Amino acid sequence: MKEVVARIETARASGLDVTADMYPWIASANGLAATIPDWARAGGVDAMIRRLNGEGGEGVYERILGEIRSSDFHPEDILILSIVNPALKPFVGKRLDEVAKEMAGVEGPPDPALAVIELLKRDPGILVARFGMHEDDVKLGLSQPWVAMDTDYGAMAIDGPFAAEGSAHPRAFATTARIVGTYARDQRLFTVEEAVRKMTSLPARRLGLQDRGLLRVGMKADLVAFDPATVRDTATFEKPMTYPEGIPYVVVNGKVLLDGGKRTKHRPGRPLLHSP
Repeated sequence: MKEVVARIETARASGLDVTADMYPWIASANGLAATIPDWARAGGVDAMIRRLNGEGGEGVYERILGEIRSSDFHPEDILILSIVNPALKPFVGKRLDEVAKEMAGVEGPPDPALAVIELLKRDPGILVARFGMHEDDVKLGLSQPWVAMDTDYGAMAIDGPFAAEGSAHPRAFATTARIVGTYARDQRLFTVEEAVRKMTSLPARRLGLQDRGLLRVGMKADLVAFDPATVRDTATFEKPMTYPEGIPYVVVNGKVLLDGGKRTKHRPGRPLLHSP
């Protein structure tokens, strides 16, 4: 992270308009299929599955297995977040090394690389969290004044049309509360006001949303009322689909959506279009 920050600072000093965004966790999230070598994923999911089944040439399966084993592969740092195949649902919330042990059973020693292949053959859409970052790096990145907040996730909910299938990364439910509660209030990495700027006016300006991001006459009435003393994230990697505490009121386009912590019937949201 020190190198990343230094490169961006150098670019900004030279006149380039460079900013960044982050989410406040030490784990990323992507598909388990990303563990498979790039060449073995070429051509899409169906082509990958054929290779995992040993089709496409002699030694293909063995080559994939060998490259996974020889790569920077740490199964203890991979947590399964979401699975579509009902038969594999018991593995959700478990680390890959634990899953490999269960899959091996009494047949032999666990082989996490083999477990990856067998899991993907049965469900190529498995989503995982990968614990590959350090807390000090997260803090260093978040503390930069040109870094905005992001969730790096789609809109999620615990019910309704946006209900998550299976599970999710906690960033989908708790990013704002974690930045305000953990990093601003508790750790004092920056002020609460700076935390709010990182998730309102800074990203709005970067995206060209000229009528949002500030409390000002003429701006759209998008408001969040939170208690700075009690706001906190409750989502974890084991139980990510929980809403934050300490956020009783939310207003979008002048309509109250969350009133005393309870949702109302209003749905005034609309797509936000970039303005040059």
